[in-house]
Amino acid sequence: MGDKVRNQYQWDHTENALTYWAMIVSKSVEYHKDTLHDFFLKNPCFATEKYDGTNVAKDDRGQLYSRRLLIENDEEEFIDTNLKKIREANIGEFRKKLTEVADLDESVNRVVVYGEFIVNARYDYVQRAIIGDWKVFGAGVEVKSDPAETLDKLLKAGFAAAIKTSNKHVIQLFMNEKFVEVAKDVNLDIPRNKGDNESIAKVIEKSKDDMKKGLLEGVVITMNDNGYKVIKWKGAQEYQPVAVEKALIANEKVQKADVEKDLKSTFGYIHEVITDISENKLAIKLAKKTKQKAEKENSKPDKGKKYLSNLDKEMIQHGILHSQTKFDTVEEYLKKGEVEEYKSNLVVEVKKHFAEEKNETEPIDENIGTFITHKVNAVIKSQLANLE
Repeated sequence: MGDKVRNQYQWDHTENALTYWAMIVSKSVEYHKDTLHDFFLKNPCFATEKYDGTNVAKDDRGQLYSRRLLIENDEEEFIDTNLKKIREANIGEFRKKLTEVADLDESVNRVVVYGEFIVNARYDYVQRAIIGDWKVFGAGVEVKSDPAETLDKLLKAGFAAAIKTSNKHVIQLFMNEKFVEVAKDVNLDIPRNKGDNESIAKVIEKSKDDMKKGLLEGVVITMNDNGYKVIKWKGAQEYQPVAVEKALIANEKVQKADVEKDLKSTFGYIHEVITDISENKLAIKLAKKTKQKAEKENSKPDKGKKYLSNLDKEMIQHGILHSQTKFDTVEEYLKKGEVEEYKSNLVVEVKKHFAEEKNETEPIDENIGTFITHKVNAVIKSQLANLE
C-alpha cells in the first residue's frame, strides 16, 4: 500500500454547488446582474443523480483504481461489494469509440473511465437493485504531448472537456449528451438523468422535492462557466456546514436584491432544501446527532486546543468517516497487515477533506494536523476492537 500502488489518475475534487453558487452571487449580485441571471436562468447545463457510493476507475488496460490507490488484479471485492460489473466493463471499446467519434490520433496514451461504485444500501438502492453497479460519470484522456489539439477535437465532437487542473497532460470528460451516447454505445451504465440542456434554475426546481425529502443524495451538474466544470448539489442529510452557511447568506442577498423573480424563486428552493427537513428522515437524524455532539463537547473543559472550534472537531469526525469510503474496509487492511499504512493514508485524506470543506488553500495548521492524527488513531482502534 505504498507509493507504488498509489492512484496516479485521481479524479479532481468536485466543488460543492452551494459554495460555488454563493461565490457567483457574491461576485455578481450588485453590479453584474445580467451575468447572474444568465448563469442561473439561461445557460444550459447537464445534470445527473449523485450516488452515495465510492469512486472507482478503470483504464483501457484493465487496471482498477480506488479514489486514492490501485485495486489489485486478484481482488474480487472492494468495501465488501463484488467488483464483477467493473471487471466486465470494456474500457478498451470505450477508447476505440471515443477515438472514432473525436478523430483522435496516436498522441493518446491512456483512457481512464470513472464511476460511482454503489456499495451502500442507502436511499432506495436495494429496491432499485443497484448495489454493485458502476455508474460511470466521466473519463480522463492522457496525452503524450501538448493536449491543446486533442482538447479541441473533443470539444468539436461535442464533449464537455477540460484540461485537468492537477495534471496538464490529462483531459477530463464530464457528463453530457455526447459522453452518454458513447458510454451507452459500449454498454457502460450511467447515472439517472436530472436535466438535459436545461438551466440550473430548472434543474433545481425539478429536483427540489426529492432533495427536500432526502430521496437522493444529490445532483451532479456539468456546466460551462468560462470552461467546462462539474459541481455537486448535496441534500440536507449530507454534512456540509460551511457550504450551508454560505448558501444561506447568498439567499439573503438575492431576496433583498433587485433581481428577476425567477432567481429569487430558485434561491428560495435552495433555502427550502437546506432548512425544511420535516420530511427528510436522514437529515433529521443528522441534525439530532450533530446537536448531541455539540452539547457533549460544550460540557467538556477546555483542553487548550485554541485553534480548534467545536465545528472544526465535528467536521474532522465526519471527515474521517467520509474519507474511509475511499479505501477498502479496515478488516481487509488488518488481514493484509497494513493497518499502519492505512492510518497514514487516511490521515492525509482527512486533512485534504478538511481543507476542501473549509475552502482553504493554506497548509493545515500543525495543531489541527495533530488532532486529526489522534482522532484517526482513535477511530481505527475502536473499529478494530469491534472486529474482535
